[in-house]
Amino acid sequence: MTTQNTLDTSGASAAAARSGASQAIAEQEAIAAAKTDLNNVAVFTKFIKKAEEAAQSAI
Repeated sequence: MTTQNTLDTSGASAAAARSGASQAIAEQEAIAAAKTDLNNVAVFTKFIKKAEEAAQSAI
Protein backbone atom coordinates (compact mmCIF):
# COMPACT_ATOMS: atom_id res chain seq x y z
CA MET A 1 0.00 0.00 0.00
CA THR A 2 1.36 3.42 -0.94
CA THR A 3 0.24 6.89 -0.03
CA GLN A 4 -0.47 9.59 -2.56
CA ASN A 5 2.07 12.02 -1.13
CA THR A 6 5.12 9.79 -1.43
CA LEU A 7 7.82 10.51 -3.98
CA ASP A 8 8.16 7.80 -6.59
CA THR A 9 11.90 7.44 -7.12
CA SER A 10 11.63 4.54 -9.51
CA GLY A 11 10.20 4.24 -12.95
CA ALA A 12 9.37 6.73 -15.64
CA SER A 13 8.65 9.72 -13.42
CA ALA A 14 12.07 9.61 -11.77
CA ALA A 15 13.77 9.15 -15.13
CA ALA A 16 11.86 12.12 -16.52
CA ALA A 17 12.86 14.23 -13.52
CA ARG A 18 16.53 13.32 -13.95
CA SER A 19 16.33 14.00 -17.67
CA GLY A 20 14.64 17.34 -17.07
CA ALA A 21 17.26 18.29 -14.50
CA SER A 22 20.06 17.38 -16.91
CA GLN A 23 18.46 19.46 -19.65
CA ALA A 24 18.03 22.42 -17.29
CA ILE A 25 21.68 22.23 -16.25
CA ALA A 26 22.78 22.07 -19.89
CA GLU A 27 20.62 25.10 -20.71
CA GLN A 28 22.08 27.07 -17.79
CA GLU A 29 25.61 26.20 -18.93
CA ALA A 30 24.78 27.30 -22.48
CA ILE A 31 23.35 30.58 -21.18
CA ALA A 32 26.47 31.19 -19.09
CA ALA A 33 28.68 30.52 -22.12
CA ALA A 34 26.61 32.86 -24.29
CA LYS A 35 26.82 35.57 -21.62
CA THR A 36 30.60 35.19 -21.52
CA ASP A 37 30.75 35.43 -25.31
CA LEU A 38 28.61 38.56 -25.23
CA ASN A 39 30.84 40.13 -22.57
CA ASN A 40 33.90 39.32 -24.69
CA VAL A 41 32.30 41.00 -27.71
CA ALA A 42 31.53 44.09 -25.61
CA VAL A 43 35.15 44.32 -24.43
CA PHE A 44 36.44 43.82 -27.98
CA THR A 45 34.08 46.53 -29.24
CA LYS A 46 35.46 48.95 -26.64
CA PHE A 47 39.01 48.18 -27.80
CA ILE A 48 38.03 48.84 -31.41
CA LYS A 49 36.41 52.14 -30.44
CA LYS A 50 39.53 53.22 -28.55
CA ALA A 51 41.70 52.29 -31.53
CA GLU A 52 39.42 54.25 -33.84
CA GLU A 53 39.58 57.28 -31.56
CA ALA A 54 43.38 57.04 -31.44
CA ALA A 55 43.54 56.78 -35.24
CA GLN A 56 41.24 59.79 -35.66
CA SER A 57 43.32 61.90 -33.28
CA ALA A 58 46.51 60.92 -35.13
CA ILE A 59 45.16 62.29 -38.42
